[in-house]
Amino acid sequence: MQNTPLLPISQIIGSALPPNVEFKPRKNFYQQIGINKHRFAKIMRDEIDPTRSELHSIATYFKISADQLL
Repeated sequence: MQNTPLLPISQIIGSALPPNVEFKPRKNFYQQIGINKHRFAKIMRDEIDPTRSELHSIATYFKISADQLL
């Protein structure tokens, strides 16, 4: 059985946005997802692994399937 490599969260978020839109989170974004900006930045750079709860919050915010992030 061959494992499919996971896409970085930043790529998945980018594909969920309309073309030519740059994602620039603001304070209310971090409040809505419940992740502070420093931790979110580390998640986006693949420096740390997000918790399942954080993945669910991100998926809900961007209206994508949580399965894409797992």
